[in-house]
Amino acid sequence: MSTEAHVSRTRERVRQARQEAYRAAILEAAEQIFADRGYAAAKVQEIAEAAGVATGTVYAIFPGKRELYRAVHRVNLEELARRYGEIPALDSCRELLLARVEVATRFLTERPNYLRVYLREAGRWGFDASELPAGATAFVDADLYRRGVAAGELRDEDPELLQSLVMSANQVHFYHWLKAGMREPAEELVTRIRAYHERAIFRA
Repeated sequence: MSTEAHVSRTRERVRQARQEAYRAAILEAAEQIFADRGYAAAKVQEIAEAAGVATGTVYAIFPGKRELYRAVHRVNLEELARRYGEIPALDSCRELLLARVEVATRFLTERPNYLRVYLREAGRWGFDASELPAGATAFVDADLYRRGVAAGELRDEDPELLQSLVMSANQVHFYHWLKAGMREPAEELVTRIRAYHERAIFRA
């Protein structure tokens, strides 16, 4: 490899590393601003200021606020998908649902800013899963609830109703956890949410 080609590759690696560092800083700042102000009130300029970059740098990486907002969701949902993928194969719908509740609870309590973004939007999700942001519907496995009812593991109710109850109850638990200053240890919240669902949607 010529010296010129080596220098060119080195510069490209440095450029890519710098862009990835900018991207990570912008996403972290955006998550904070969206959590604090909501999507509608958030401005790209204040996200840039919080990230310590120029507004033009934000637009060089993300075409606009909507794309930035979607990227915040995508990064978090990809990580949640990875953690779901680590759940061992389970024949029981009951145990799989409870395992997912535990994983999701730990994930969201580790990321309180994203949890606040989630709760800002979540008021209607418990009633209509189609309102979930793009990509999130993959985590709403309606067929799992149908199988659970058919197998007699879940209460003999409309599976969509049971699904909505789970989502709504989670939102209420998370809201009160945040309102109380996140003082309750995450594992105690996990145990409490799991116990609630065992009482609410599963057959005795």
